[in-house]
Amino acid sequence: MNKRIAIWSSRGLIAAGLAGMVGGLVWMFAGAAASARQPGAESGSAPTAVAQPPQVGAEPETSPSGVRTGALGSETGSRGSQTGPSESETGSQGSRTGPPGSKTSSGSPESASDSLAAWATDISAKTGIPARALQGYGYAQIVLQSETPGCHLGWNTLAGIGSVESDHGRFGGATLAADGTETKAVIGPALDGSAGRRDLPATDHGQLTGDPVHDHAVGPMQLLPETWYQYADPGTNPQNIDAAAIAAGRYLCAGGRDLTTATGWWSAILAYNHSTSYADLVLHDADAYAIDTR
Repeated sequence: MNKRIAIWSSRGLIAAGLAGMVGGLVWMFAGAAASARQPGAESGSAPTAVAQPPQVGAEPETSPSGVRTGALGSETGSRGSQTGPSESETGSQGSRTGPPGSKTSSGSPESASDSLAAWATDISAKTGIPARALQGYGYAQIVLQSETPGCHLGWNTLAGIGSVESDHGRFGGATLAADGTETKAVIGPALDGSAGRRDLPATDHGQLTGDPVHDHAVGPMQLLPETWYQYADPGTNPQNIDAAAIAAGRYLCAGGRDLTTATGWWSAILAYNHSTSYADLVLHDADAYAIDTR
């Protein structure tokens, strides 16, 4: 009898041990799955490296390398409302490396970005992004590499934002002309406190938006007038993709951010638009563009 009890006890301990091991494995995999479901900002994910734009003047190459408004019509950062584009100023960490060279000045971006036409045409065929928008994103990467080399801003981060904000300048039937300027102005909804939007009075008396009462986000990168005046080159047009991408890039790189780190990249994106759902959309698009160019 005592022998039988001892055997049963041994079997019980073995069974309990196996159950504990199985339970531990279940817990471990469940924890891993839960972690995988977290937004990138919390899981520390980072986008894929991308094809670099060539140095201005160099042969093209394709080797891989404040409150802000939300995505299209949403002041909260969700993409659900399509009533109009709105500003997002959060940027994506799409690129881990800078361009092979850098431009020493951001002057005349419209003409300087023309040197990226061949590169942009190649990347456009792989990603579906309009070539003229790609020229602006690529040139902005080169300018920011020169101005703030420690930021490591990638063109596909800007493309991720441009995709969510204005469909690369195509929102509402607009297109980018040869010089990079919208064929018709892209202006977001009035930030008048309605539909969950912040109530922001016009900061420039409507010079950029045509509304002397409330602010609107403007241009293909959907920047607020206050942000535009702070980060854009004087005398440039927020409806021009080259000038807008440079201004957006400066905003993303502000404060010494390093966009090759998950912390730096997510900090930049959430500064552009404080919404992890918005940032996840930008990350998704930026990463997809990087993968498409491999």
